Amino acid sequence: MAHQKAAKEYPTSIFEQETPDQKELFRDTLRFSTWYKGWLTRSKIYERKIPGEQEVGALRIDGPGDSFLSIRQDGSLRIMTGVKDKNKGPQSGKLGIRTWGQQQLHNNRSDIQYCAGDDEDGEALNVLCYGDHVENAKGGTRYIYATKIILDATAELILKGGSVKIQSDGEVELSGTSITTAQVNKKDIVLGQKKTTGAGENTTEQFDPRSTTVINTPGSLQWNVLQDYSQLIGGCYKVDVLGGAGGLIVDRSFSMNLKTKRDFSAGGTLSSGLYSKGPIEVSTPQMLDLAGTTDVLITSDGTMDVSATDLTMTGANTKLEGTAKVDIESGGNVKITGALIYLN
Repeated sequence: MAHQKAAKEYPTSIFEQETPDQKELFRDTLRFSTWYKGWLTRSKIYERKIPGEQEVGALRIDGPGDSFLSIRQDGSLRIMTGVKDKNKGPQSGKLGIRTWGQQQLHNNRSDIQYCAGDDEDGEALNVLCYGDHVENAKGGTRYIYATKIILDATAELILKGGSVKIQSDGEVELSGTSITTAQVNKKDIVLGQKKTTGAGENTTEQFDPRSTTVINTPGSLQWNVLQDYSQLIGGCYKVDVLGGAGGLIVDRSFSMNLKTKRDFSAGGTLSSGLYSKGPIEVSTPQMLDLAGTTDVLITSDGTMDVSATDLTMTGANTKLEGTAKVDIESGGNVKITGALIYLN
C-alpha cells in the first residue's frame, strides 16, 4: 500500500454558507413510532403523538376492518369497531364481549347512546336477563323519558313508594277484571263531570256506627229510578225545604211537592200528624176518606171550617159539643130525625 503524503494545508470549512441553517420543529407535525406491522391482516401497533400545546400521545392497535384500540396519554381508553357492512355479514361492526361476570365503578358521569340503525324492529337497546334486574339510585332520582312507555308483567306489577303520584296532561285509564283499593282516607277532586256507567250494582258498606254520608252541593240533586225505590231508616227522618231559587224544578208553586200516579199512603204504627204554623189545605176532585180503626180526632186551636155541597156525619154514637156554644144555621130547612130527640 502506497503511503500518501500529508497535505501541507487543510481547509477550515467545507463551503462558504450563504443562508442561515434551517430548523424543523417536530412539535408541529404528527409523529409516529411503529412497533409492529402484520402482513396477513394489515394490522399494526404503534405510538402516535399529535402536535399541539398538550401534545396528546397514544398507543394504538389498528386491526383489520378499520377497528382500533387507543390508549391515550391523558389516561383515556378508546375502542372502536369498523362500520357495519352487509357485504361482510350480519356480525360486521359489532363488539362482542363474553365474561363470567363484571364489576364496574365509574367515579364520574357516564353517557351512553344507542342507535337503532337499520334494525327491522327499530330497537336501539335490548336487554335480556335470566334472573332479577335490580337498579338502585341512592340519594337520586331515576328518570325515564320516552314517547310511549310500556310495562308488561305476565304475573304481577307492583308500584311501591313512600308516596306514589300518577300525573297526566291527558286521560288516565284503568281497566281490569277487578279493581280493589285500600286506604285509610280517600279524597277525589273533580272539577268537571264524574260519571259511572254500566255498574250492575253499586253498594256502599260502612261498619262504624259513627259513619256519616254527606252530600254538599250548591246546585241541584236529581234521582231517576225506573223501578222501585226503598229506604230503611233505623233512626229519624227529617226533610227541611226552604223553597229558594233553583233551576231543576220548573213549577215552583210549592216548596215541597209529592205526586204519584197511583194510590198514596202515609202512616205510622203509633201516630201520624200534619203540623203547620200556617194553613193546611187538603183538596181532591174525588172522595176524601179519613178513617181510623179506633178514634179519629181533628182539633184546632183556632177556627175550623168544614164545608161541602153535601155533608154527612155518621156514627154509632155521634156527638157535637162546644165548650161555649154550638150554632146550627141553615138557609133552608133544618131536619132532625131520631127515635127519641132530647132537647136539654
